[in-house]
Amino acid sequence: MIDALQTAFTGMARATDRLGAAAQTIASAGAPVSGTTLEPAAQVDLSGAAVELLGAKSAFALNAAVARTADRMTGQLLDINA
Repeated sequence: MIDALQTAFTGMARATDRLGAAAQTIASAGAPVSGTTLEPAAQVDLSGAAVELLGAKSAFALNAAVARTADRMTGQLLDINA
């Protein structure tokens, strides 16, 4: 059970990192930085970043479901042994 929880938490951390990277890509598209501008929004893959946001959201939700299931199974095992 512990391995399932560790795997789920690692997956949630990676999904959070993916979400942050995609959000940064979207937020920085065309934003001024020190008197210069970043790539124009037309050259930034905003649709790819949006897809990455959705993928990260799904990955986080699925890993959270694994963590909930592992928690429930651990609780049931403890109830059986008690």
